[in-house]
Amino acid sequence: MNAIAVIGTGYIGGEHIKAISAHLNAHLRTICTTPRSEHIARDLQATYGTDKISTEYENVLSDSEIDIIYLCTPNSQHVDQAVAALDAGKHVFVEKPLAVTVEDCQKIVDAAKRSGRQVMVGHGARFSNIFETIYHLVHNGTLGEACFVEGDYIHDLKPFLPLPGHDWWMDTEKEGQLPIIGGACHPLDLMRWLAGEIVEVSAYGVNKNIPDAPWYDTVISNLKFESGALGKCLVSCGAEIPYNLNFSYHGTRGSIHNNKLFIGGMPHVEEWSELPIEIHAEDHTCLQELDHFLSCIERGVKPLIDEIDGARSVAVCCAIIESIENNRPATVFLDF
Repeated sequence: MNAIAVIGTGYIGGEHIKAISAHLNAHLRTICTTPRSEHIARDLQATYGTDKISTEYENVLSDSEIDIIYLCTPNSQHVDQAVAALDAGKHVFVEKPLAVTVEDCQKIVDAAKRSGRQVMVGHGARFSNIFETIYHLVHNGTLGEACFVEGDYIHDLKPFLPLPGHDWWMDTEKEGQLPIIGGACHPLDLMRWLAGEIVEVSAYGVNKNIPDAPWYDTVISNLKFESGALGKCLVSCGAEIPYNLNFSYHGTRGSIHNNKLFIGGMPHVEEWSELPIEIHAEDHTCLQELDHFLSCIERGVKPLIDEIDGARSVAVCCAIIESIENNRPATVFLDF
């Protein structure tokens, strides 16, 4: 039985707590939160059960019963918390993104190497049925080599900004460009997984839909892949449109757009075929992620999204910010 401490009681922290409580090989040892949110931790304890509630992270790290730390905290806090947990001998699950800067990602990579413990980054879309299917179609050769890949992250944040606990979203000094670091990382991670490393970006950002926000609410990025393929990523965090995670892969043998598939060279097939699964942007795969991480720890193998994989997705986001601010293409740092 793996004893787990969850740090953070926001929405995604609650989803992970729910998954941990439902897993037969996991035990929710501690929920750790801030004094301001202790009442939320008590509510979660009443619903899902846990041995302890703590408002002191150091006490969690010193608990020898805890095997795994789940970090569901503001993005800028990940680096110090992850490094401390790894140095304390804990395995670490970090909700995406791994960190906010390339330099902070490197600190986590170094700490993981130093400790010999496992790190997994919570890019949960990789565990959804539709993207597992697309991965299979790509890697068994059905769609051929990537020519053009496209991904959108469209999520209207306006209703969430006034809510309690979301004030850190507006702190660009600590959190950077949240729609890019915390939003674009979704499609960018999927594109890297399916089409290989992104090596160069050219991006534009505007602030039209949420003029009071200190970050770009709409960003368009052109991408160059190591393989020679091209890509495009759209992020919009203020458009009046339902939450959307669109994805397209156009290969040398076929294409897929969301759940619509076209395979070239098939006699009498001139239209898209529809797969019996769809993209549900709001679906979470916390239980599948937990099951995978526990299996990797038990077998001593790297998780699907380890610290280096997570760092490279952050590096693409940082290159997008650099491109916008310098008004020229930017190279992606990959040498973690």
